[in-house]
Amino acid sequence: MIYRDIGKRIQKAREESGLSQEELASALGITQSALSNYELGKRRLYLANLEQLANVLGRPLSYFMEEEKPADGEAATRVDSTDEVTSGIIGLLSELSQEERVQLLDYMKWRRDRQK
Repeated sequence: MIYRDIGKRIQKAREESGLSQEELASALGITQSALSNYELGKRRLYLANLEQLANVLGRPLSYFMEEEKPADGEAATRVDSTDEVTSGIIGLLSELSQEERVQLLDYMKWRRDRQK
């Protein structure tokens, strides 16, 4: 789980509790800016901070740590479309020369590293 996902859960719990960022930040003894950065996933949360948030928001710690489960049928659809894309890529690879495959692999690695 990444910080952005935890941040979305913090924001959701805060909004469901009817608190503004300023109100929650004050209850936690931090600045509104720090809380905003937590919610946006721009700032790392330590376990002690997360426990404090859970207590103030009246949520179990696990609420912030568990992965959201996709709605029924959503995961299957995603897998099916991924399989189709993968099959299409594999089919087209057979039409490329070895040199073109190496270039494609280099490009894919470059794209992956650029997104990190």
